[in-house]
Amino acid sequence: MAGVNSSCCTRTPVGTTQTIPVQKIAGLDVYATGNTSAKRGVILVYDIFGFYPQTLLGADRLAQHLDALTLVPDLFEGTQADRAWLPPDTQEKKDALGKFFAEVAAPPKNVEKLLKVVAESKAKYPSVEKWAVLGLCWGGKLSALVSAQGTHFAVSGQAHPSLLDTNDARNITIPHIILASPDEPKEVIAEYKSILEGKAGIGSEVETYDTMFHGWMGARANLDDEQNKKEFERGYKQVAAFFEKYL
Repeated sequence: MAGVNSSCCTRTPVGTTQTIPVQKIAGLDVYATGNTSAKRGVILVYDIFGFYPQTLLGADRLAQHLDALTLVPDLFEGTQADRAWLPPDTQEKKDALGKFFAEVAAPPKNVEKLLKVVAESKAKYPSVEKWAVLGLCWGGKLSALVSAQGTHFAVSGQAHPSLLDTNDARNITIPHIILASPDEPKEVIAEYKSILEGKAGIGSEVETYDTMFHGWMGARANLDDEQNKKEFERGYKQVAAFFEKYL
């Protein structure tokens, strides 16, 4: 993976033996990829499965397409959801997943961590003039929450979002893109789109990838599947093209 020279240690992504360079920002391990002297910066907020190779590849793609510095902070601090919990078809799985969302993945405390990361990153990488944020699944919730009044970001987005709340859409004050799958609630996606399109002077883009599934751009991506790989690549290109308008 394309990397940044300055790193204090290495980490092994889930599901692989490959190590990656990480650095400390706001006390968290952060995967950094791309141009450290870039004028554009992107923060990619992962899904509940944490540092997954597919997610980090997505970060690489954003860095490449935008000639940007892209950061993936480890908000979960070394832990992640267990893929064995899904589907949550037993009480034990439901309890484990519920506890994870209530504790490790609780949005308020992770929003606080994310805001500290971007604030410190602004000081660490002064060449970056504007920042974007993209959230995958659970990360999409954080992306929406940090796009309200007073945001650090110039543009934001979500891919196969979860924890969707149209009140979040009403509070968004910057250009926003959503790439959905048929697995997300169509009515909520449609209302989200309507709210975003009703914001005068603020760009938006909402598209459903009809042949894909929840997670196709994150940890659940099967890049050995030709169609999934094609749509994975198209998704990151589409996000980059949207971000480029505002960065």
